[in-house]
Amino acid sequence: MIAIVRLPLANPVLSRSRSSRTVASKTRALLKTVYLQAARLRDRVSHPRRHSLAMARLRAMKRPRQILVVCHGNICRSPYFQAVLQKALPDVAVSSAGFIAAYRSVPPQSLEVSGKRGYHLEGFRSRLLSSAMVRAADLIVVMEPSQGKQIAWLFGASKRRIVNAGDLDPNPGESRIIADPWMKPVSAFETTFDRLDRCAQALVSALRGAH
Repeated sequence: MIAIVRLPLANPVLSRSRSSRTVASKTRALLKTVYLQAARLRDRVSHPRRHSLAMARLRAMKRPRQILVVCHGNICRSPYFQAVLQKALPDVAVSSAGFIAAYRSVPPQSLEVSGKRGYHLEGFRSRLLSSAMVRAADLIVVMEPSQGKQIAWLFGASKRRIVNAGDLDPNPGESRIIADPWMKPVSAFETTFDRLDRCAQALVSALRGAH
């Protein structure tokens, strides 16, 4: 006797549905790539003007007594930038804060890279951004443009007191955003801190001309 094996018939509706989802997923990925590339190109093209405007605004402002540095978590970018600015501007009170989770220490990669540059952040602990901090700051430096918008919206801070760190970099990067090295290797921290060093030098230079 010959056994007859019945193979399940493919469901054409399910097949078309899976195919449509695959096409839609690939289309979204392609559009995201195109958008990011266009945004990077826009940032590079507009960087010289943004840099010039940011530097002119800093030179024209009254020399700040308090500077607040803000990033997302206050454990990678802002603690390092705070340390660099505080060393370069001993007469200015420099502090930092973030949008999430207080009392966290900086990651080991940051300790390694910053330590080699003479900044020892072992005792640093993150702080949550508050309205009191924002009110007290004469100048607020953010790592991403969206953070500046958040601070203006949440705390009513004047946009004239907020500067995007990436706009201070004399070298046009791929983005206005200072890359967050969180959960990345030491090399990512080195790249981000190199850029923050350039931003700090520009800021300090501009403030020398402040009133």
